[in-house]
Amino acid sequence: MSGAGKKPSYNAGRRIGWLMAAVIAIVALYTVGWFWAAGMVDRTVTALANEEGASVRFSCPGHDVRGFPFRIGVFCDAFEAAAVDGSFAASGGAVRSAAQIYDLRRLVAEIDSPVTVFDAAGTAYRFDWTAGRINAVTAPMSERMAAFEADDIRIGLDGIGELARADRLGLYAREAGTAIDVAMRPRALTVASSLVGGRALPAVGIDIDLRLEDWASTWASGPVAAGNGTVNRAALLLTDDRGVIIEGPFSLSADGLVSGDFAVRIVDVPGVLAAARDVVPEFAPQIETLAAAAPRQASMPDDELSLSFTVREGRVFAGLLPLGRIPPIRLDLFSGL
Repeated sequence: MSGAGKKPSYNAGRRIGWLMAAVIAIVALYTVGWFWAAGMVDRTVTALANEEGASVRFSCPGHDVRGFPFRIGVFCDAFEAAAVDGSFAASGGAVRSAAQIYDLRRLVAEIDSPVTVFDAAGTAYRFDWTAGRINAVTAPMSERMAAFEADDIRIGLDGIGELARADRLGLYAREAGTAIDVAMRPRALTVASSLVGGRALPAVGIDIDLRLEDWASTWASGPVAAGNGTVNRAALLLTDDRGVIIEGPFSLSADGLVSGDFAVRIVDVPGVLAAARDVVPEFAPQIETLAAAAPRQASMPDDELSLSFTVREGRVFAGLLPLGRIPPIRLDLFSGL
């Protein structure tokens, strides 16, 4: 009777041994899986670089797949890309990319400068920065996004020299259904006087946020960008609390002519007018007249001013008063993409 009630002995050593064996097996399988995936990525990069029918050719010299155990990414000593139709070409320094194993949709990368971009005419634009970063979400299709940020960026033109520089630059694009949101945010931007008729412009901040409707079927459907959209915010900032802010719907024709209805808000009117007089003194009387004639809203601060402008095929009106013309804005798309 005593033997029937005896409990089986607890063999802790055997259980720990099985647990360790399971852990080792899992680690071994994970390691094999990671290196298999790394091999697939390596072969994909090589195949893309050698693809005959691609509209854009690129090369990634000295590429290597790194990141074990928790990341995976491609490292290149340099990069080159060129459209087969000759519409553009680009080359730059080392590239380092990585994605987390548990979320391969999200990619981060660093690109070393200088980066040189050639247009169809062979003109070379050089971009230098101290730190260049890319963030991207590649899936799902309706939520893809990409962002590029750089510190201390300088833009130069071959044979001319530096065109512009900024302490920081951010470029962003995000799909929103059939639309696409794009934004650009340079800070402490200065432009070479040679681009603006020898005028000395102050350093400014720019904050542009646009939504382009029906991106694939209109804006990106032809060799020239055209379509409808909304300026959610386009701000020229002289300081953090002084500048000009524009909002409103717009359209761009295939001829590059802008149309739209825009609300313009001037923050710190005396400061903005003083800056405008310094930059374009020949237009000072018109600026003063327009500011004085604009109706003020009781709900707005004393140093703010709200204006409304209508643009019809490049012609700008304040009410019925014609103010001038916006030159055609032709945005050629890379036909090879």
